[in-house]
Amino acid sequence: MHDIDMKLLRSFVSVATERNFSRAAERLGCSQATVSLRIKSFEDMLGRKLFNRSYHLVELSGAGKDLLPDAQIILDHHDALVDKMRSGKVAGAVSLGIAEDYGEAFLSRLMRVIDSSFPGIELNVTCQMSVKLQKLLETRKLDLAIVTLPDKKSHSTLLSQPKLVWVCSGDYVVDRRKPWPMAFYSEGCAFRAAAEAALKREGHAYREVLTTASGEVIKSAVSSGTAITVMAEGTLPYGFAILSKETGLPDLPPSCIQLVEREDGLTKAAQQVKVSIKKLLGISLA
Repeated sequence: MHDIDMKLLRSFVSVATERNFSRAAERLGCSQATVSLRIKSFEDMLGRKLFNRSYHLVELSGAGKDLLPDAQIILDHHDALVDKMRSGKVAGAVSLGIAEDYGEAFLSRLMRVIDSSFPGIELNVTCQMSVKLQKLLETRKLDLAIVTLPDKKSHSTLLSQPKLVWVCSGDYVVDRRKPWPMAFYSEGCAFRAAAEAALKREGHAYREVLTTASGEVIKSAVSSGTAITVMAEGTLPYGFAILSKETGLPDLPPSCIQLVEREDGLTKAAQQVKVSIKKLLGISLA
């Protein structure tokens, strides 16, 4: 049985997360050709195809979907062990904000790593809309925040720039005779602003059937088949689908998911949380 190189595993997870070889290479701080070669080497080693590739799209194959959860766990444990040995005892309270539209699965991984490898760190998490988290950072009520905002902020690390897509339930029926039924976050949401600007720019009639600060409520509305919404590509819940261009809906811009830190500097504990976040997401520490 082959020993798996961590670089191969990390490249696989990065491409699986980004669904794009170029963006994965940016995360890892290497060339696209290097990432492509690593993925090919990994597929050759396993004897399985991990991705289905087309000109514009990179999707996980069945084998890739089976491998991803275990690959993330292996990387998490590996990185946590290395950090623990290098950092010694790091202690202190860290306030982290995370936007509701980011990822519950990622948050659970982060909390597990911090709890097992850095028991001296007390991680306090606040889930809010991105604009509210940015204000909490500015008033020094948060140390770090993962937010989705239109532009990159100072004192921030770009995590991802996934394309925004129109999303519906699998059984949603398009009726072009009626205004598009939208489920939106409240005012101030970057996704909402991008959607409204695109709809108004191209003259599409729409109505807000739901406005809320809760991502779960939006998912429920979309699941009912009575509304559509906007999400970042690659974050769709099970049973949701992307509305195709054939529906006539306008193209949407990429989002800007970033890790922003307070401007007056971070404690050692907060620095360790920042490092752990970047490692979990496969982002180069350089």
